[in-house]
Amino acid sequence: MNPLPKSVYYDSDKQKSILQVPYDLIKAREILFGLVWKEIKARYRYAILGFLWAIIEPVTLMLLLLFVFSFVFKQRIPSTDRVEVPMATQILCGLIFWQYFSSSVSTATFSLINHQNLVKKVFFPREVIPLSSTIYPIVNLSIGFIFLLSVHLILQKTLSIHLFWLIIIFPILFTFSSGLGLILSTAHVHFRDIGNMVNVGLTFGFYASPVFYPLDWVRHACENHSLPYWFYYLYLLNPMAGILTNLRECILYGQAPQPFFLFYTIIISMLCFFTGIYIFRKQSATFSDYL
Repeated sequence: MNPLPKSVYYDSDKQKSILQVPYDLIKAREILFGLVWKEIKARYRYAILGFLWAIIEPVTLMLLLLFVFSFVFKQRIPSTDRVEVPMATQILCGLIFWQYFSSSVSTATFSLINHQNLVKKVFFPREVIPLSSTIYPIVNLSIGFIFLLSVHLILQKTLSIHLFWLIIIFPILFTFSSGLGLILSTAHVHFRDIGNMVNVGLTFGFYASPVFYPLDWVRHACENHSLPYWFYYLYLLNPMAGILTNLRECILYGQAPQPFFLFYTIIISMLCFFTGIYIFRKQSATFSDYL
């Protein structure tokens, strides 16, 4: 009796190799684009205002924060020696990029659970699921960014050539978000508490990152001994502090990004991304057993 032919399984040594990931993603690009388009349609299909929500959400929160800092805590706002930039655009700039990061990481964390039927029934590189969750929020970000530039141009009457630094800074943000998404989506398959932890962590990160205030405020508080100076260096370990600060530098202040933040965030984002790819690919063969 002839033996059965060998079958190629998804958990073969070749498929577990991270070197196989780029090849697999290229082959699965139609699935990736299909998932992205599906998420976009699901988000806006029955929304009367459609893509306007990409502007309404950050603007509403900006107005609320602007009211709080302009009236409630007016006496507590420290002055800085930077170029004068309206508080509204400072808040809006932080919000639209933080919302991209928050939406990407949160959606990617739950992505494998939400697509468990697809994972169980169809053979494809599983990385496309969390990666699609970090791609489709770019639509919202793009709309919000155009609105931010319009407001900044109206208020400041100029745009800087340093905007071209976004070609480097945004890929850093995308890589960091994707890496976290891959790690957290893998962990969430095995430990369902991860989803709740991510929600808490993103709420904490919103206040622990310079989203609605500039980094200068933290340094000012440390220099005035309102906070211990070691806190400032601890604060800088947060990659989003460097990313959001450099985004403000090139968009609002018309300056090149700060070299320390640029190189530090590149290293952290690449480390996070390749760690995420490694962990995800090593665990992906057993996802069906836990879903």
